[in-house]
Amino acid sequence: MESADMQLVMFALIATIPLVGAMMAITPLLQPNGQAFSVSVPEVAQSDPGIRVLKHRFVTIIAALTAILTLVAVVFCLMGSMKAVMALVVAGSLAPLVAGYGLIVRYRRRVQAIKRERGWRAEAQQRVAEIGEGAEDAPRAISLAWNWLYAPVILLTVGVAIAGYPVMPAQIPVHVDFSGAVTDVAAKSPAVAAFPIALELFLAGCFVFSHWTVLRSKKGTEPGNPASSAWAYGMFAHAQTVFLLVGGLVITAVCGLLIELSMIGVLPITGAVAAIVVVAMLIAAGDAILNAVYGQSGSRVFRMQRSAALLVDDDAYWKLGLFYYNPGDASLFLPQRSGFGWTVNWARPAVWAVMAGFVVATALFVVLCMAMVDQS
Repeated sequence: MESADMQLVMFALIATIPLVGAMMAITPLLQPNGQAFSVSVPEVAQSDPGIRVLKHRFVTIIAALTAILTLVAVVFCLMGSMKAVMALVVAGSLAPLVAGYGLIVRYRRRVQAIKRERGWRAEAQQRVAEIGEGAEDAPRAISLAWNWLYAPVILLTVGVAIAGYPVMPAQIPVHVDFSGAVTDVAAKSPAVAAFPIALELFLAGCFVFSHWTVLRSKKGTEPGNPASSAWAYGMFAHAQTVFLLVGGLVITAVCGLLIELSMIGVLPITGAVAAIVVVAMLIAAGDAILNAVYGQSGSRVFRMQRSAALLVDDDAYWKLGLFYYNPGDASLFLPQRSGFGWTVNWARPAVWAVMAGFVVATALFVVLCMAMVDQS
């Protein structure tokens, strides 16, 4: 049973390769109409033959790379070479990302050349007012107050820990190998029993932070269709924050409760690990589907008329097309240009402070966890 659980874990981990690869492959197809490989272009440029060829080539290369890596990982898994599988999962998940962003940087230069050849330039930067922000029926990200729902989840785990501590075994499994055999244990203690609670608090904090960044982000709009694109962005932000909340609650509860139950002895540790990995993969797949349905910043919500004029050109602020650096923009967060979700304005000192705080908090959590389980 334990080896079956671990095999399920391995196949679930292998699924990350096609999941990551597929999302990277379709990234250029789901960006707003005014962008092509992180270059500002007229919205009608999406039908330009040169740009269409680059998009198709990008999809083909990333899809082929993903298919090869997935096939190799499956073969090694069937052969029982679990260490090789783990190495392939890591490499196979990173390779489409590295190759994809490398191609984006390369094709960005080609789109810039097409842009010069076609004479696409913004004669005057057009600013877009936020449309419908004050309307009661306008879609928007859900309130941060919804994150109080994490409290009962964490309190439930606290209750399970307190009730189960008297029957907790003296030696608690904390690590298993690929065959499901326990390779490390920790002595029973209140600190060890509290580890799942600390994990839930950290996960909840990460999800709340992500929700906060969406609320603080600049709105994504298209100058050629300000009202429609603002409404579409509101729908996108609403859907993303609802999914973030639901997915966060589910993975936080599953991680905390299942690990606590495995410590008590109600559930084998291999079963807990398998369940956590499968649930995490289902949530990742759900997020990928959400991005595919809505498109970046809601670009697929409405079929909007494409403008022939280049109304805004902010290419100078996107370094390599990936990193936004604009000292004149007060925004800390904004929609990502080469991918999905949101990114930061690296020109703002507050961003560096926020990122440093997040790194420090993560490091402290890792140190705390090592201290809590180092009881063997």
